Amino acid sequence: MKKFLQKALAVALASAMVVGMTACGDKTGTSASASASKTSVSASKADDSTSAASTEAGIAGWTKFDNTVDLKIPVYDRGEGSNGVKDVVNNDWTKWVQEQFGDAWNIKVTYVPITRSDVLTTYALLAADKNLPTICAEYDYPKMTQWINDGYLVPYDVEWFKQIAPTYYSRMENSGVINLTNVGGEDYLAFGTRAYGFSTYTWATFYRLDWVKAAGYDKFPEKLSDQIECYKKIKELGLCEYPLGGTRVTGAGVDQNHGYRDYPQDEVLWATTGDYNIPALGTEAQKRLLKVVNEEYNLGLIDPEFYTKEAADAQSDFVNGKSFVYSCYLSSTIAPLESFYAENPNGEVGLMVCPGYVTDDKYNWSTSYRAGLNVGAYVGFSSMASDDEKKAAAMYLEWLAQPENLFTFQWGIEGKNFEYKDGDPVAISTEGMGHNSNVDYWMLVEAIKSIGDINKDCAAISPQNLPVDFTADIIANYNGQLEVYNQGKANVDCYFSSAIEAEAEYAQTLYSKYEEYRTQLTKCAPEEFDALYEELSQKYLKDGYQAVIDGRKAAFEAGNGTHLSK
Repeated sequence: MKKFLQKALAVALASAMVVGMTACGDKTGTSASASASKTSVSASKADDSTSAASTEAGIAGWTKFDNTVDLKIPVYDRGEGSNGVKDVVNNDWTKWVQEQFGDAWNIKVTYVPITRSDVLTTYALLAADKNLPTICAEYDYPKMTQWINDGYLVPYDVEWFKQIAPTYYSRMENSGVINLTNVGGEDYLAFGTRAYGFSTYTWATFYRLDWVKAAGYDKFPEKLSDQIECYKKIKELGLCEYPLGGTRVTGAGVDQNHGYRDYPQDEVLWATTGDYNIPALGTEAQKRLLKVVNEEYNLGLIDPEFYTKEAADAQSDFVNGKSFVYSCYLSSTIAPLESFYAENPNGEVGLMVCPGYVTDDKYNWSTSYRAGLNVGAYVGFSSMASDDEKKAAAMYLEWLAQPENLFTFQWGIEGKNFEYKDGDPVAISTEGMGHNSNVDYWMLVEAIKSIGDINKDCAAISPQNLPVDFTADIIANYNGQLEVYNQGKANVDCYFSSAIEAEAEYAQTLYSKYEEYRTQLTKCAPEEFDALYEELSQKYLKDGYQAVIDGRKAAFEAGNGTHLSK
């Protein structure tokens, strides 16, 4: 196999994390051992005490286990049957891992399905059944601190981990935020990496360019006020009854309000209400966002039955001409786009491009967005696992981080899934591969596959076999976000080195309440919005959000949180 993987481009984000992530004591008053007692699980520190020590780090220093060791690895089950891979825990790729890794070290590898739309519930049920996977993994940092607080995870010895998995640990060090391993004074977390971490360029929104042209625009408008006028014209022309479609809004990460915030941000407000996890109902930024949604609803741009519709409905609505937009992660194969062109051979689709930093005073809106870190999925070792099982988990991470193994998992089989062009791999088909080129398997090492050149990386995820090549737009979107970020208008969330107990206690309640209140605020008459927003904000605070804010503020004031970059 050609050697192609280059060192991932390191984006300088360390400045966002230079303060507050040192090994501070847990100021919440809940120790790891006390938390562990909540679920009656073992919390012995991960170490190598059951195996003979080796002086050579990495795979060269490993020895085969005398007795078969069980290793349970989580994998998202998205319920979509991607590209013929219908069973996410038993397919050609899981068999490949067993043959190439498991059999070599006497490890039985079992994949555990995790419902992508309800991760917390899935893990809670597994914990209650005393059947947590050996590795617990998630993209969202607050979920990991919640699991630490609930006793799901065990701290590990960094030197032990570096001895077994030096390649993996080196990737963590190169991220610039190695101190994210530490929560409450102990090292709980390992993590995969993410190239170009500040950008969200791998997430794209496609739109009906032919409708935009019919409405009198040559491309999707840059300002929000012009966008709304475009939607209204599309509706007036009878091209679509409800151009913005709509689905129910619930769970972590919904209704992010970064485009409605005041910049530079107030640091305490940012730390206490600005994170990804829990919707910030009660803040001025959230009010601005939801007031726009209310206006769009009352203009007839949003389907009145939006609160009954799921993501799959949004996909079919776009394909069938019932919605203006469709959003998804970019991949060389995007089935809804293929279906769209099959159903609409004369239709035109565009990709929304960030135009740089643009503002709209009418709505207190800008093109600001939520920046990230060079971090992908977070990984923790289960407190229910034996020492040998935890060692097998560390070995798996190291094996997966080897360039040849990572490459095969990401690109598939030469001639079937990819081919080389000018020395670089080019995807030609995702047949036989899981969601988004197997990402749910290799996410433990990195979040997106990267050659190390942004133009090539954009080309690698541009959808193929379509009438339009979106590569130039993907690159332009990345460059637009880079401009916003460089102007200080895209900030990383505050990260806390101590668990926020109120988040663990109230998150599920707040998700449910937010969906309920958000639906009311969307559907109310415009003249009722302000009073209703105030009423529901007060309820939301009492539902638990005030406790979350107070917990974050206490942690921040105690020095257990990061600071805004200057």
